[in-house]
Amino acid sequence: MRMAGSISRTCSIRQTGMSFGSLGENAITALSIGLNRAHGTWMNTGEGGLSDHHLKGGVDLIYQIGPVLFGVRTEDGAFPETAFKIKSKIPQVRAFELKLAQGAKTRGGHIEGEKVTEEIARIRNVKAGVTIDSPNRFSEFKTDTELLAFIERLRAIGGKPVGMKLVIGRLSDFEALVNEMATSGRHPDFITVDGGEGGTGRRTKNSPIRSVCR
Repeated sequence: MRMAGSISRTCSIRQTGMSFGSLGENAITALSIGLNRAHGTWMNTGEGGLSDHHLKGGVDLIYQIGPVLFGVRTEDGAFPETAFKIKSKIPQVRAFELKLAQGAKTRGGHIEGEKVTEEIARIRNVKAGVTIDSPNRFSEFKTDTELLAFIERLRAIGGKPVGMKLVIGRLSDFEALVNEMATSGRHPDFITVDGGEGGTGRRTKNSPIRSVCR
């Protein structure tokens, strides 16, 4: 299958996931403009969804999707294929990344309702002013086999590359995933490996900072 969003980058500058809401309008806009000027690079939206500020600079985007499905969900948390397809038709969105885990948020994310503004609610498809507790794993799949099938499903719907971000806590978990790829012939288009230092601003209070695979 030839994917319209296939990307090849030579620039050594990258921006990994930083959500709008964690960063403000001015920061997201400045990064979008600056990265576009750098040429041959991309900007990762973070799991907080795609804002207008990401698009202002014209930079290529990797749309990150976490377990709470911000921006590609219904308000009650379901995953409609139509929402994902709409995002995939945006020219600047060149690929998608499933965020399977993050080292600093082993229990998932937490955002107080007072921080969920009308704009953030619209971008994320949630209710304004309501506290959000995002799970630390997807409900759409439970096994490596189901994960790879879900990636293939998204790739077929959107026609663009789909990768994944993971944390390697136990090497045996990663080896099992690689074995499943080799056996099934299914695989993501790219893999991002995260450390245990990210996301501390949104981690649950008293959550330990350590790595887990899933």
